[in-house]
Amino acid sequence: MDRAGADAEGPWRFALAVYGRPGAAPACLDLQNRRGADVVLVLFALWAGAACATRLDPGRLSALRSLAGPWAAEVVEPLRTVRRRLKEGPPPAPGAASAALRRRLQEIEIEAERIELDALHQRCPLDRAARPDGDAARANLEALCAPHADADRAAIDLLVEAALAAAQEGAA
Repeated sequence: MDRAGADAEGPWRFALAVYGRPGAAPACLDLQNRRGADVVLVLFALWAGAACATRLDPGRLSALRSLAGPWAAEVVEPLRTVRRRLKEGPPPAPGAASAALRRRLQEIEIEAERIELDALHQRCPLDRAARPDGDAARANLEALCAPHADADRAAIDLLVEAALAAAQEGAA
């Protein structure tokens, strides 16, 4: 994927800034594990809303899910499964050699996630807005994750706050 230009880097910088905020990574993983949310798509939805003041309509969300789903299922998730499996076994794991392999797999997994994010941005190119929009970010996450429990809402609240902070700091 071509990453030329500052605009193409915006979603990635934003995703790293959000994910690195206190509590954001566990909130993303909670939505992934409990709701089946694709973390890359969650971060893209936050970027679209908070940094670009764009509400993703159902048709656009469907198109983004259709694009991200196969890549996540066939590339990202198998890499993650192998990486996680190396933490405990099978023999000869865990060990020094498997730990080194696990670190390399994590780097490859992150690159696969970046490719997914780039593809989402190419499918739905957006420009940064003059002002961050927390309402759009919240609407996007609620449309994407369909919150049903207090834990869903808590994760969404935390992620919207992290996205707003990242957008205000110019991470996009």
